[in-house]
Amino acid sequence: MNQRITALLLIASSALGGCATSGIEAVGRPSTPEAEKRLIIHNEPLAEKITVSSMRTRTAGDLLAVEATLTNLSSRDIRIQYRFSWYDAADFEVEPGKHGWTPVTLHGRASLHIQGIAPTPVVRSYRIHIRETR
Repeated sequence: MNQRITALLLIASSALGGCATSGIEAVGRPSTPEAEKRLIIHNEPLAEKITVSSMRTRTAGDLLAVEATLTNLSSRDIRIQYRFSWYDAADFEVEPGKHGWTPVTLHGRASLHIQGIAPTPVVRSYRIHIRETR
């Protein structure tokens, strides 16, 4: 039991520290510097299998709208989940824990567009979280 608690504390501290090589939050293979800041892949081997080929934003009324294109670099289908986290001008998360994971299948060598719309007009930035499901 103590080993489990120690392991969870180590994982949590690595994630909070933003360590990109820990395997907890590995930056994927983004094609632009903007995508590099916005994409968090929660599985290091997955980060080698997918890339972000485009990432765009616009304003829909007074809400921030985001579209990203994920591309599977492997020939096998990958089942993933994604979610958006939204941040205000002070970089505080807006409505943390309120937005669930969306499951999708990213087919071999195919691309997939994902979209999200900010929950409130105070949102100024975002991050896209991606994890593999089994």
